[in-house]
Amino acid sequence: MALTTLKSLNAEIKQLEAQKKLVEKRDGEVPKALAVLQKYAKVLSPAQRRQVAKLIGETIDAKPARATKAAKGPIKGRKLGKVAPKYRLPSGETWAGRGLAPKAFTAWAKSAVGKAWAQANPGARFPPADGAVKKAPAKAMKKAGKAAKKITRKAVKKPAKNVTKKA
Repeated sequence: MALTTLKSLNAEIKQLEAQKKLVEKRDGEVPKALAVLQKYAKVLSPAQRRQVAKLIGETIDAKPARATKAAKGPIKGRKLGKVAPKYRLPSGETWAGRGLAPKAFTAWAKSAVGKAWAQANPGARFPPADGAVKKAPAKAMKKAGKAAKKITRKAVKKPAKNVTKKA
């Protein structure tokens, strides 16, 4: 064996021993670094969490982490909870009274049965779902009463006062 080969092998051994010491030192620091990352994981963005998980060799759920309440913006088209029906047609169709009236309700209101029901229940929009007809609000009743009075005043004309008396 040549002296140069022996020297190069010794140099390589020293270099590998130095690397071994660095690896051992790093391996001792890895648990500490993991503890710090876990402690501050809430601060990291989902992308940063995925990067850390990839470096560590762990898998993260495919679902992105939920944003905090302060960071949430307005949610467009969110679904509201179910609402109890407010109106029920004789056919059994129901409506909660929110939004545009369903076609079945508008058609029923235009039908002879619907018009008759509306006359029998002034101020009520559609038959209530619970079966009891609610009385109309006082304002609606006043308006309906005033309109009826105007119609009767126009129908009954007072006799003229300009009648000349002949004696």
